[in-house]
Amino acid sequence: MFKAFAKATGVFILLIVGFMGCGNADIPKPVLPEDLLQINIVLDQWRQGYETEDVNAYITTFWEEGFLYVSDWGTDGDKTDDLEFDDIRQERDAATRVFEKFQDIEIELSVPPEITMNQEGNQAEVRNHYRIQLFISDGHSLEGGFSGVYAEGDNLFIFEKRNNEWRIAEWHDEAFSDEEIRIANNL
Repeated sequence: MFKAFAKATGVFILLIVGFMGCGNADIPKPVLPEDLLQINIVLDQWRQGYETEDVNAYITTFWEEGFLYVSDWGTDGDKTDDLEFDDIRQERDAATRVFEKFQDIEIELSVPPEITMNQEGNQAEVRNHYRIQLFISDGHSLEGGFSGVYAEGDNLFIFEKRNNEWRIAEWHDEAFSDEEIRIANNL
């Protein structure tokens, strides 16, 4: 009987030790106030640079090395129409084309953003919701006679801290479809 008890106790202890090893998932590091402040400053510069059509101010919010932009164009399950840039010059060119075509750009970002920091404290996932309106400039026309464009969706920014400075390394634009925009705005 003692052998059976000892064997059962040994199995129980092995199970306990085994379960203690499970669940060692990385626990997100708390966001320090100075990191939160710096990330919010970059987000504000990103927004202001785009709204004021200042391509240099806008582009400096990104890291050139390792840059990635991906947009799903509002079609979550369809990867065939995704737009992807992995060269900062492509983002600069795209922004310049938008700035030439539109004379007034308004961006609204949800505040505060959702920030999840990695254990090392040098990378952060930053999520926010956006609404953007772009109004056509003189001499240009949009299909259907519209004077502007409206888009809405969620941003996932991957921020990296390099040399004690936060900037955006990746930007995943999870745009809403027309139907999702109508639902989100009770239209």
